[in-house]
Amino acid sequence: MQELQPGQNRLLGGGRIAVGVSGEPSDEFAAKTQLGAALLDSAGRVRDTDDLISAEQPRSRDGSVTFSGFPGELRIDLDAVPEAIARIAIVLTVKPGFAPATTFGVFSAVRAWLADAAGKLPLVFSLPPASRGETALIMAELYRHQGQWKFRAVGQGFSAGLPALAAHFGLHLPEPPPKTPALGGPDGKREGDRSAGNGTFSGTGFCVHPDGYLLTNHHVIDGASEILARSPRHRCRLEPVFADPTNDLALLRADPPPSGIARFRDGPQARLGETVIVVGYPLGGLLGSGPQVTTGNVSSLIGPGDDTRSLQFTAPTQAGNSGGPLLDGDGVVVGVVSSKLNAVRVHELTGDVPQNVNFAIKGMLARGFLEAAGIEYQSRLPGGTRAAADIAAEARDFVLKIECRG
Repeated sequence: MQELQPGQNRLLGGGRIAVGVSGEPSDEFAAKTQLGAALLDSAGRVRDTDDLISAEQPRSRDGSVTFSGFPGELRIDLDAVPEAIARIAIVLTVKPGFAPATTFGVFSAVRAWLADAAGKLPLVFSLPPASRGETALIMAELYRHQGQWKFRAVGQGFSAGLPALAAHFGLHLPEPPPKTPALGGPDGKREGDRSAGNGTFSGTGFCVHPDGYLLTNHHVIDGASEILARSPRHRCRLEPVFADPTNDLALLRADPPPSGIARFRDGPQARLGETVIVVGYPLGGLLGSGPQVTTGNVSSLIGPGDDTRSLQFTAPTQAGNSGGPLLDGDGVVVGVVSSKLNAVRVHELTGDVPQNVNFAIKGMLARGFLEAAGIEYQSRLPGGTRAAADIAAEARDFVLKIECRG
C-alpha cells in the first residue's frame, strides 16, 4: 500500500476499482459526512445534475459509477466511463443540518483510499493533520492521461460548503429561504448605499495588491454601469475584474492604484470578544468626505442563519460601510464588512430594537476568493494591540469610497 501526499498521482490504467473516504472517530464521521462523485468534462464542469453521484442518486446515467451504500464507497468501471467524461472528482461534505461548528476540523483523521478489483488497497491519501475549517472537500480525482486513467490526491477545501463546491463545478444551487430577519434595506435585499439618489449608490473597498486590485462586496457594485473610487488622497476609475455573487465578494482594479495595501491576518483568525475596527465611507458622504472609524468587538463567530462564512461584530456601521475592511487591534484584515441587521424589521417582528448587530465575511473566505482570482495578497501574523488612531491613519491609504452609477 502506498500513501500519497497532496498533489501526487499514480497510474491506474483501467478496469474496475472502488474509492472511499473514512475518518476518525469512525462513528461520528459516518454520521456527519457524505461521500459523492462529480463526473466532469474537459473544462472541469458537470454537464447536469445527473453527473452528481451520491446516496441520493446512486448511479450514473451509463452505470459506470455507482454508490454502494454504507459505509459509503464508489465503485467505478473505468473502461465504461464515456469519452465525454475527462475527470471524476471524489467529494466529501458535512451533512446539512448539523451545528455550524461541524467542519472537517472536528475529526482526528480524514483519508481517501482506492481498492483494486481484488479488494486490495494500493493507494491511501490522508489529509494533513492541521485543523480544517471547511465543510466541503475535493478529496481526490481520477483523470484521463494519454488514454489511461490516473489517480491524484487533491484535498481542496471549501469553507462555504456545498454551494461553493457546486459553483466550482459550474452548478448553482437554489438559494435557501432566509432564516433570520432582513439584512440591509427594509425589504431584506443587500444593496449599496443609495441615499444620494439620482441613480447613484456607494460603498467601501480596500486595496489588496500594489497593482491596484480592490476588494469589496458584490452587492456594492451590482447593477453599476460606471464605478469610481475616491478618498481625500486619491481619485480614479475602477474596472470590475472578478465577482462571486454567492459569497458577496467582488474584485476591482484601480488606475492609478492607491498608495497603501491592506494585509490579511495569518495564524488564528478572529476570536470571540476581541477588538475590531471598521474604516469606511458610510451614508454617501453625509458624515463628511473622509473615512469614518468605529470600534467594537467580535460578538459571534457565526453569521445570520447559522452561516459559518460570516462573523458578527458590534462596531457601529451604516449603509455605505459595506465592502470595507474589518481590522483587528493590530490593523490587519479579519473580515469584509457586509451587512447589518435591519432594526426596523426586527422591531416589527419582536417589539425590540437591536443595536450594533453587524456582519462581516470572514477573512479566510476573502483570501480564498483572491486566490481563486490569482491575486497574491499580503498577510502577516498579528502583533501587539495598537492605538485605533494609528490604525486609522494607516488605513486611509488603502480604504476608498466606491461610487457607482446605474
